[in-house]
Amino acid sequence: MAQASRGLIGALQASLRGLLSTSGRLQGALEHSVGPAALVFGASGGWTFGACAALSRSLASTTASTSAAAAAEPVPTSSSGQPDAGVAETGESSSGGSSGGGGFSKGFRKVVSERRAGQLGALEGIVHIQNTLNNIILTLTDKQGLIKTYTSAGVVGFKGSRKSQPVAAEKAAEELARRALKLGYSSVQVRLKGAGTNKQYAVTSLAASGLTITSLADVTPIPYNGCRLPKKRRV
Repeated sequence: MAQASRGLIGALQASLRGLLSTSGRLQGALEHSVGPAALVFGASGGWTFGACAALSRSLASTTASTSAAAAAEPVPTSSSGQPDAGVAETGESSSGGSSGGGGFSKGFRKVVSERRAGQLGALEGIVHIQNTLNNIILTLTDKQGLIKTYTSAGVVGFKGSRKSQPVAAEKAAEELARRALKLGYSSVQVRLKGAGTNKQYAVTSLAASGLTITSLADVTPIPYNGCRLPKKRRV
């Protein structure tokens, strides 16, 4: 039994040595004819030891050539003989980083955010004043119509029938102007809507609070013989 096992093991070892020598000759022939890049995958689609070795040699040669090219490239210098600080700091290429010929500048762009512009007071908005018989509502929006802040007679502390008084309109306009100046809106366009005379007091209060009124328009919708009115109430 032991002799049979030793004979079987010897036969297997001999066959393995033959297979290894044959695969080595095939690998050398393929590498000589098509290069190491074709030996990445084996015949069955999996990674082989020879393929890994060929890939590592290929990567090593590519890295060495890239490093040599980078070392041989000259560093741009200024007129004083010092390296160009703009190219060294930003890392931009010569094609996109040249300032001449209509290209992009090398330095960083100075972008002013909306919050910074608000601190500078360079924004212009639109104040919508909607006056009703019982209240007055003031809304501040930007040029695109996005609401920034709003206030009303009820917000500033007036209750009940006092919300329809002129003093309530003045206080609401003062509060809206304070919020607008805090957000950075120095000039506004005023658009009036609704019936009543409290709109005039609101506009006067806006101008007295520090806002510059560039335009004033009444956008109250008026029907020109439009929808039929409801019938009168019978008492």
